[in-house]
Amino acid sequence: MSTTMRKFTLSFPQKLIREPILHNFSVKFGLQFNISKANVSDDHGYLELSLEGDNESLEKALKYLADIGVTVTEK
Repeated sequence: MSTTMRKFTLSFPQKLIREPILHNFSVKFGLQFNISKANVSDDHGYLELSLEGDNESLEKALKYLADIGVTVTEK
């Protein structure tokens, strides 16, 4: 199975700031991530990162993130 790397921005609301979002989807979907930029305050979170894994797992992870309230934009 081939892997691919894609870059994204994630924006998430206050209710998710203390949640281990990256850890959870990394373990659940077998993805590796690399954070290139982050800005997290008490009100909002913003991350720029690359995700690496197979396409099917990436798509499932993106759906998972959207379902929990994370806004995902591919760069």
